[in-house]
Amino acid sequence: MIFKQRSISGNIVFIAALGLLAGIVLSWPLWNVAARCCFPTLPLWGGSPQAPHLSHWSESAWVTGLALLLIGPFVFPGKKILPGLLAVWLAWLCLLDLNRLQPWVWMYLLIFAAAIWEKKDDEASNTSLMRWLLAGIYFWSGINKLTPYFANDTFAWFCETFELTRSLGHHPIFGYALGLLEASFAAGLLWDKTRPYFRWLVLGFHCLVVVFLLKQHWNWVVIPWNLAMASMVWVLSSNAPVSGTTANVSRRFLPIPRSLREAPKAAWLILLLVWLAPALGLFRCWPHALSWQLYSNTQPEATFFAEPGKVNATAESFWVWEKYAYDDGTKLFFDDWANDELKVPMFATRHTFRQLGRYLCRCASEPEQASLFILHVRPWHPSAEKMEEIPCRQLKPN
Repeated sequence: MIFKQRSISGNIVFIAALGLLAGIVLSWPLWNVAARCCFPTLPLWGGSPQAPHLSHWSESAWVTGLALLLIGPFVFPGKKILPGLLAVWLAWLCLLDLNRLQPWVWMYLLIFAAAIWEKKDDEASNTSLMRWLLAGIYFWSGINKLTPYFANDTFAWFCETFELTRSLGHHPIFGYALGLLEASFAAGLLWDKTRPYFRWLVLGFHCLVVVFLLKQHWNWVVIPWNLAMASMVWVLSSNAPVSGTTANVSRRFLPIPRSLREAPKAAWLILLLVWLAPALGLFRCWPHALSWQLYSNTQPEATFFAEPGKVNATAESFWVWEKYAYDDGTKLFFDDWANDELKVPMFATRHTFRQLGRYLCRCASEPEQASLFILHVRPWHPSAEKMEEIPCRQLKPN
């Protein structure tokens, strides 16, 4: 069998490469700028985004190189240099366009980075690192669902998918229970005694998510991610003896093997990014997309407003405004545009909102009558929603 030819952590890298490759195929315009129509690239640096038709040909070369590297784990299993190259290459592509830094991309990036620090003769430590990485995702994804925005809105919307589940959506308590269940996957994955049972629960959970997404014809790009996570949990749920100096201390609740405690600082940095950084996201000090706030419905949202008839009639701006504008053609919701053209939500930060707002301000014939609006929410206080207005005259390069 193909999985038996690799170590446990090697199988995780293999699954991550396969899942990322499938995600790229389903969101091809996100990665290949030439496949876009109008949505600009939003790089980390600089104040002005770049229109797709002005992007350099080298971007196509970068994504081609990433695709070739993703084939590496299939052809050369166990080569430690491949995850390192993948991590660096993927990070660079995300810096060129922050919209590529989706939650699923972030998880794969962390997995490739974690694989760099594997210890050759200590599979127990390597496996434990991967378990803790996935456990952090489940923990925060569940905790972030314990809000009215998920229980009253997102959960109810999902339940409308089938007649059998529709009545559940009328009772938010089930939404909160689902969040607690997902958070419990963390302990189930880390505790040896529950791991063989929780893998079935996790598998069923992800299969249900996939069924609902398919039925809703929505957000198909995360289907490979759900299948990849279920597969990873299954691989990591093996309680078979593993080689290494830490096998004799791995039978404890929430085990932290000695060699994991002695792991390089970079490996601990990865765990901090998974476990600690999302807490900063609760205070808007860390990007929403990197905080495992999956389907929480608490992300900031941005809309561009222009007075009727005040958008320049260039071919590009006319097409965008004609297709996505609403409210008598005066407003453009950024996520509608991104989801349709890039097949993913926009990377929601004040920096990227301002970048795209600045890009659209160029299309306004009278910038003084156009503005960017950003909606901020507080997860547990729906009444504290705040709408921030930034006129085009204030959207100057940072």
